[in-house]
Amino acid sequence: MTSEQEERIKQLFIMEAEEHLVTLENGLLDLKSTMSDSEAINDMFRAAHSVKGGAAMLGMHSVKKVAHRLEDCFKIIKENSIDIDQTIESQFLKGHDILKDLVERLRGPYGLREEEGEKIVQNALPIFTELETNLNVLIGGGSIAQSNAVATENEKVKTNFAQQVKDQLKEMLELFKEGDSPDSRKQLIESCDGLLQLHKKTEVWETLITASQQALANSKLSYQILAPVIIKELYQAGELIEAGKVEEIVLSKDLKEIATSPKARTYEQKKVTLPKDPKELVRLIIKSFDSRQKEAIAKLLVKHVKSSRNS
Repeated sequence: MTSEQEERIKQLFIMEAEEHLVTLENGLLDLKSTMSDSEAINDMFRAAHSVKGGAAMLGMHSVKKVAHRLEDCFKIIKENSIDIDQTIESQFLKGHDILKDLVERLRGPYGLREEEGEKIVQNALPIFTELETNLNVLIGGGSIAQSNAVATENEKVKTNFAQQVKDQLKEMLELFKEGDSPDSRKQLIESCDGLLQLHKKTEVWETLITASQQALANSKLSYQILAPVIIKELYQAGELIEAGKVEEIVLSKDLKEIATSPKARTYEQKKVTLPKDPKELVRLIIKSFDSRQKEAIAKLLVKHVKSSRNS
């Protein structure tokens, strides 16, 4: 695809996204009244879903993330009867404005830079978290005052996040010191699950945890290699999350290398001797390849046979 075609597709996406934003804004300006119109709510849900899908296909990750969070919130009000108040309306409008800002930046002379979009997303996450919390409290028959109390408690948890990470990493260090064993590796991987539960809303934190678990699952990598990289990476990320500097967290080259290191099984190049008996050859193919590979082999054989007949 040429750069001209890519630009044309991008402009088409922007035009469609702006139409969807109008649909969202019209419904949100008086959301309390809109709630009585199920079709209007469905239109808003579909609008957010369409922007999310288009952004995903074009690799516009920040637009996709914000549209996805809006879609999740619309799904809640689509599937539940909720008494919408001014607070909920205001939070929905803030979410809409964030998405609108991202789309407008796409039209700019320099487009929307990925790091710029990610920073906007990270700043927007608390708004969507609070909105989802408020909606779920209302579904449960509670009030916004109770929702605010929950948010306050969540803020306290966030304040202690770095310390909780440190405590968990200390336990992991002790496991590393105990020596390599299947049981200790299992416990280390479970410890990573515990770290993930501390902060599930940050995508890059989940990426770090997943990479760490992949590395730990590789028995070919010793604890001497794993411990320094994993402990350092997660410690630094925990500090940055608490400081509100999520955009500075990156998957380091060292962690990426151990996470993608070849698994325990190594393969040696061998000269393969194929059986002369056709039945034995078929058995070998069935045993050695998965269904997708076998289908590809069959197509190649058919193509070869047709080619031989025509020659």
